[in-house]
Formats: sequence, structure tokens, C-alpha cells
Amino acid sequence: MKILNDINQNLNSYDDSFESFDTEKLKTSIDNVDDFQFNVEPSAWKRPLKWSNVIILSILHIAAIVCYVDVSITLFHLETVVFSVLIGAMSGIATSAGSHRLWSHRSYKARWPLKLWFLIFQAITMNGSALTYARDHRTHHKYSDTEGDPKNPTRGLFYSHIGWWLVKKTDSVKQAGRKLDFSDLYEDKLVYFQHKYYIPIFIVFGVILPTIIPVIFWNERPWIAFSVCVVLRIFLILHHLFTVNSLAHYFGYRPYDFRIRPADHRIVNYISFGEGIHNYHHVFPFDYRINDRPQWELFNPPINFIHLCSRIGLAYDLRIASPEVVKGTVARKGDRALYDPIRSLKFRILNAIFDWIIGILTALWIIYPALFYKLATQPIIYI
Repeated sequence: MKILNDINQNLNSYDDSFESFDTEKLKTSIDNVDDFQFNVEPSAWKRPLKWSNVIILSILHIAAIVCYVDVSITLFHLETVVFSVLIGAMSGIATSAGSHRLWSHRSYKARWPLKLWFLIFQAITMNGSALTYARDHRTHHKYSDTEGDPKNPTRGLFYSHIGWWLVKKTDSVKQAGRKLDFSDLYEDKLVYFQHKYYIPIFIVFGVILPTIIPVIFWNERPWIAFSVCVVLRIFLILHHLFTVNSLAHYFGYRPYDFRIRPADHRIVNYISFGEGIHNYHHVFPFDYRINDRPQWELFNPPINFIHLCSRIGLAYDLRIASPEVVKGTVARKGDRALYDPIRSLKFRILNAIFDWIIGILTALWIIYPALFYKLATQPIIYI
């Protein structure tokens, strides 16, 4: 239990004092001067290892290999896979639309039922609480690709993907984090409740329920239910979310600002479940969208979910960058040759159909090796 608790309480913390949070004290201590010198640390790997995370992630990856081999050679109910895909997709949407767009960037507002839904499904990703996620992500954007960035891609692809979880934060990252105001996160009662009770919420909604629901409703074996709906789901969703910090800062094109590392790439967008149009996002982080076009045109379930929630009144005050601001930004610091012109409606519809089909198929990549193996070796692939 102590090791699991470290994921939430220690993984993304800047300072132990945050655990005994004082809003007024923090507000008066904010340093508004952004132009300060970081301590240049040649290698983050010289920092002490965060052994709790090393152990947790090692167990997860070993378990994922064992579970994947097992489900590849044994029979299971089709409903188990469908159930795992559904809750995995919902947890990805909750992280992207909730922890990311709502609480990290405040790009729109949400009513409490939607917030509660986000917080439950975000918790089952095992990616830390929404509060710690937003706290790190704001620092990442403010000091992106510098010594103050907790996920600093300049330290290497592995470090920005998962390595930053394995070592304690550098002094520069702590220094950068202390200059930002996170008081709104601590003052949000639902967010702070999830942060405080993250471990029991994760265990109940992320481990126990996903295991017993298949067992009760369609008589799945407990081990298979646990393997597919807990271990493999968490493994897949975590790595999909991690690509936003790693691949999205390495590969792609930069039509909105060619001077920064974050880039737009369709394949990365598929893998990251709709977060791979990253150049636009870093130029306009306050915008709830992934680009300045109609959001149905590209594979991006979280943003379309936000739009759907706005239609039924659960989300409101959606913020966007105006067309004039976008075009002006592209003209000043973007690459106009890479900025796609508006095509015909027929082309846009066909492109959207193609993009959503390929996006869904790519997001489900983990299924194919096991499926092909079963087709080649077994007459029956599922019950």
C-alpha cells in the first residue's frame, strides 16, 4: 500500500509542503518573474532513483508480458475484451478531456456530474491524481523543453516517455514548479478529494470492479478478467498517454510555430488517442480543440466528447483561438507551406472517415498479435 501511495503522493510532487497546502501562503509566495536561471544539471539520471515507481512499473511490465502470453494461448469471452476496450477508452477520454483540457489548461468549464465522471475514470489509469497530473502539466507547458520541464524531451525520448517517472525531480523542476499557482486545483473540492483518496479510488474502480464485473455478468475466469481488464488495459493506456510527452515532441511538422519542439503527426495522434496534433496545442494551450478546423475532421475522441457534453449542458464556456489570431500566428512564426488549405466538403468527409477508421484500428494495436496467433493455432479464438 505504501508503494502504491507513492504513485500519487510522491510521483509528481514538487515539494512536501504541498501536502499541507495553504492557499493564501502560496499566493503570496508566487514569484512572477519568469526570466530566471535554472540550475543546469547535465544528466537527470544522476538524480536518486524513485524506487517505488521503479518497482511498480517493473511489476506492471512483467505482468503485462505474462498476461499477454496467457490470453494469447487461452480462451476468453469476447465481452471481456469489449469491456476492457470501453473502460480503457473512457479512462483515456477522462485524462485528456478532464485532467488535461479542463484542469491543466482550464480551456472550458464543467458541471459537477461531468467532473465526477472524469475523476473516477481518470483515476483508473494509474497515472496519478488529476491534481498531480495538472500540476506537472502546467509546469511542462510553462517551461517546455527546458531544465524546468519535468518531462524535458531534450533529455532523450526514453526520459520524456517514462524515464522521468523513475527518478526524483531535479532542483530546476522544483524551482519552476514553485513559481506557478496551483491554488485552483487545491480549492476544487472534488479534485482535492480524488487527490487525497486516490489510492482507494484506484483500487475500487481500477482493480476490483473491472475484475469482478466480467466474472459476475458473463462468467469470465477471474485471472483472465484481471489480466485483460486491469493489467493490459493499464499498460496500454499509460503508454498511449506517455506518447504525448515523448513522440509528440520528436516527430511531425510544425505549421503553427516552427521554432518549438512539439509537432503535429497523424500516427502520433492515433497512438495518443487524439493528442498528437501537438504543435497547435502548445501554441494555443487555452484552446480546447486540437486544431482550428471542425473537430470531426480528425481522430480525436476527447475533444468530440467535450463538444458533445457542451451540447447537453455539462460543459460550457469552451475557449478557442479566433481565426484571425491563428492566421496571424501562422503568418508570423508558422510554416505556411504546411498549413493545410480548406478543401472541398467531399474531401473533408472522406478524409474524416479514413482518419477515424485508421485511428480506431491503430489505437487497438495490442489486440492484433494475439488475434493472429489464435487464428493460426486455434480453431476457436474466443468463447
